Order: sequence, then structure tokens, then C-alpha cells
Amino acid sequence: MKEQLLAELKELTENVSDTYDDFVFGINCTMKKQDEEDIQSVIDFIKENPERTTSDIIEYLDELGI
Repeated sequence: MKEQLLAELKELTENVSDTYDDFVFGINCTMKKQDEEDIQSVIDFIKENPERTTSDIIEYLDELGI
């Protein structure tokens, strides 16, 4: 289950409008250490508004304390 969530998150981060390779890699490495609930929370955050930018996502991770 966790691997499926990480794969979905990777796909979502690859499609962020201002994405870059280090962002995708960094999010993936960071989220591997988190539980499934946190991973799902970030997935839901991105899906709520597909217009979110890398900065929005990083700020959200900070709010979560990740």
C-alpha cells in the first residue's frame, strides 16, 4: 500500500506546473520516511487543487511538520 501511495505521489509531483527533478526526488525521499496517513494527506492536498505549485506543496509539508 505504501509503495502504491508513493508511486501516486511521484506521478502527481512530476505533473506540478513548476516541477523540477530535485523537487520530485526530494519529496519522494522525504515521504518514504512518513506513514501512509501523511502520504495520503499530501496526495489529497495536491489533488484538491491541481494548480498548486512546488512552493505550495513545500509549505504544506512544513505545516504538517514534515
